[in-house]
Amino acid sequence: MNETNTVQIKRNGTGFILVILSLIAIMVMFTESMLIPALPTIQAEFNSTVTWTSWVLSIYLVAGAVFTPIFGKLGDTYGKKKFLVICMSLYTLGVIATGFAWNIQSLLIFRALQGLGMGMFPLAYALIRDEFPPEKVAMATGIISAMFGAGAAIGLVVGAWISENFGWRMTYHTIVPIAIAITLLAIYKLQESPIRNPSKVDISGAITFSAAILTFLVAMTEGERWGWTSLNTLGLIAVSLVFIVLFVLIESRVRDPMIDLKVLSKRNVFLTNISAFVIGLGMFMMFQTVTYLVQSPPPVGFSSSIFEAGLLQVPGSILLLAAGPLAGILVNKRGAKLPLVIGSIVLSISFYFLYVLHDTQAQVVVGLMIMSVGLGFMMVSMINIIIQSVSQLETGIATAMNTIFRTIGGVIGPTIAGVFLARYVSPLVIQTPRGPIMGPLLPNATAFNYIFLTALGVSLVGVLVTLLIKVKGTEIERKGLVEEGALEV
Repeated sequence: MNETNTVQIKRNGTGFILVILSLIAIMVMFTESMLIPALPTIQAEFNSTVTWTSWVLSIYLVAGAVFTPIFGKLGDTYGKKKFLVICMSLYTLGVIATGFAWNIQSLLIFRALQGLGMGMFPLAYALIRDEFPPEKVAMATGIISAMFGAGAAIGLVVGAWISENFGWRMTYHTIVPIAIAITLLAIYKLQESPIRNPSKVDISGAITFSAAILTFLVAMTEGERWGWTSLNTLGLIAVSLVFIVLFVLIESRVRDPMIDLKVLSKRNVFLTNISAFVIGLGMFMMFQTVTYLVQSPPPVGFSSSIFEAGLLQVPGSILLLAAGPLAGILVNKRGAKLPLVIGSIVLSISFYFLYVLHDTQAQVVVGLMIMSVGLGFMMVSMINIIIQSVSQLETGIATAMNTIFRTIGGVIGPTIAGVFLARYVSPLVIQTPRGPIMGPLLPNATAFNYIFLTALGVSLVGVLVTLLIKVKGTEIERKGLVEEGALEV
């Protein structure tokens, strides 16, 4: 194993791998973050509702949740670099098409195409595990996580400025040549990892998993309009539960499951995935909520422009840029559990802060900065716990599973936020020379308070989960799995 890894390190060069993977992280976060401040504009342009506009974020994550484990499995079987390039190409095609969307339906389809590219991240982390010396893995994952912050900072400022002055479509047009260039760079410069774990794609598992996710999310999205106790809503939830049961039965019997329940059932893997769910829910819920909050008129919001809304989130993105490498250093010195616990506590503090204090723009900025520190620590810690808890042959699918849990949380978060934003509304009072008149219905203070409280409650559960992770168990597993992987290879 050591000799194989040494050869690959010489062929690829860890520095070059890190550059390409960092560019991927910056590109994706730039693309995603520049879209967030434009959501109200997109809603108005396509004459859509808040709940369906929230699907602009959700459909990307749903597609990613379904296909990420498939690409992770294919990468483990046929080559991680090969399927990393495929995922990047699909993402690039989605970026190109999204800029030409003509209605909300076409926009959702193209966003789903972008979501297929989410499989690049577990493949990228698996490449790091294959190519980097063990002592450098934590720092490398920390740098990649930091690049998410850099991409978000650039996207929130540059993307918001482009969106405000030239329209949200232009933000997608400007990223196209960058996406193509990074994809070509990966094609011609990255070398393939020699580590393989031959298996077949679990079609039945993929179908039942996607059906469970889709039916549940449609029920969540349309529940407000149909009624939460209506036959349609309860029926879809019941169908989702049936598919979940079928999925578990299939995965427990099929030879090459899409999600290996044995790997998932490992204590540290399972608990870390719950933490990933908390991160996804809180992060994407806040992205959507803060965007609507700062652009809402007083007394609830601040009537900020798209550009101003982006600027408010930049300090947090910069802190995320610093938190990633710092967490990587702490992982190397004290293990992965400590920064995960610290991050989860800090994340809870940020949601409580935003619940109590969101009356001024400065307060919102401080809340987002606290949240970013928590997210940075948690993201780096999670991926390292996963890497330490599985064999090298299982890295691709294991990191894909972690991405799935974060994605599911990211799907549910904006959906819950969208429900609150649509449910608790008040008419805008417009002052005219003839007296006040009632304007359109907009989310009121109750909607935002309930969102912050929901995020706080979930994050507190996340704190308890991180405390249950066994540090010694992780280190023992790591040593045993390295020896096991050496024997298998």
